Amino acid sequence: MDVLLQRMTPELAACVLEGLLLLHEELSVDPEAPWYVGTPDQTQVLHDELWILAGEITPTSSAALVAAWYAAGRSSLLPVACTGELVSSRHLSAADPSIAWAAQSA
Repeated sequence: MDVLLQRMTPELAACVLEGLLLLHEELSVDPEAPWYVGTPDQTQVLHDELWILAGEITPTSSAALVAAWYAAGRSSLLPVACTGELVSSRHLSAADPSIAWAAQSA
């Protein structure tokens, strides 16, 4: 954990906060994300997850951080369908474009 904190710079912290705002905005308008209502608890979870992810990947931009969050598909906020797959098509496409194509054409 100390290594993670040592790598955090003001620029990376700003990237995380900007990523949080982008993610909040996306999830708030996404019709496939009715599970996200932007409560303080949800916001804190997203912030923590983005912070940890940023420490792992050192993103080049807030958009890259948000894309990495989708690709990771490991948020504790995410619901899963009965099949165990993530509900959001954006998560599916981030994980595997061929899966997203199959899901959309079904």
